[in-house]
Amino acid sequence: MEKQFASIKDKLDVVNANTQRILSQVDKQYADLIQIFTDEAKEGPRLFSLFPLEGNKFNPKNWMRAKFRLVLWCEHSRLPLPAINGMDSKKGVYDLEFDREWFKRAVPYLKFLTGTLSLVLPVMSSTLKVVDDTAFKTLENQLSLGKNVIDAIAGEGTKLGEVMGAADAEINLERGVGLRSDGATLRELHALLKAVDKTEKFGGLVRVMNKRQEFLWVHERFAGEY
Repeated sequence: MEKQFASIKDKLDVVNANTQRILSQVDKQYADLIQIFTDEAKEGPRLFSLFPLEGNKFNPKNWMRAKFRLVLWCEHSRLPLPAINGMDSKKGVYDLEFDREWFKRAVPYLKFLTGTLSLVLPVMSSTLKVVDDTAFKTLENQLSLGKNVIDAIAGEGTKLGEVMGAADAEINLERGVGLRSDGATLRELHALLKAVDKTEKFGGLVRVMNKRQEFLWVHERFAGEY
């Protein structure tokens, strides 16, 4: 019996070690994203998901201009605003038109961002338990729809999660200048959001500064933690 318990404990230790390693990789990739684009965060949030309004009917390989839904995320909880405000809430949710050429220019940033959010979402959803399984599946599907479009534009056959792993984030940080240039995409989006949202409230997100002197855009309920 003692040997069985010892064997079970060893297996649990391995699982816990693997889980901790994965969580560390997710945290690092997220921290890299925040660090690289901290200058752009002075003017607006970095985190958003983007997916076609047509949903599964949308053909990511055959389109020129289409309507997309852009959903802002809280940079503290690392969750989309509807996960915090309620799935029916429209705060921080925008329906916008984009053309294929814009996506081509934005692919490097969108790939890095969407790959990171795809890793972050399941971790934070299970940790904070703010959404039920149905809502989580909806959010996961929205990310998947966006990834399909980005994959098609980039002409890649692999999933973004495989392309943008933690190791890739390290390489991008070392290259520095190449990834920093993708900040133009973020600045374009900030200008677009300010044009459609005259209040410039970004769905109620509040700009704060963390201990590393990085700007973060967080849900108002978390603003007091900074």
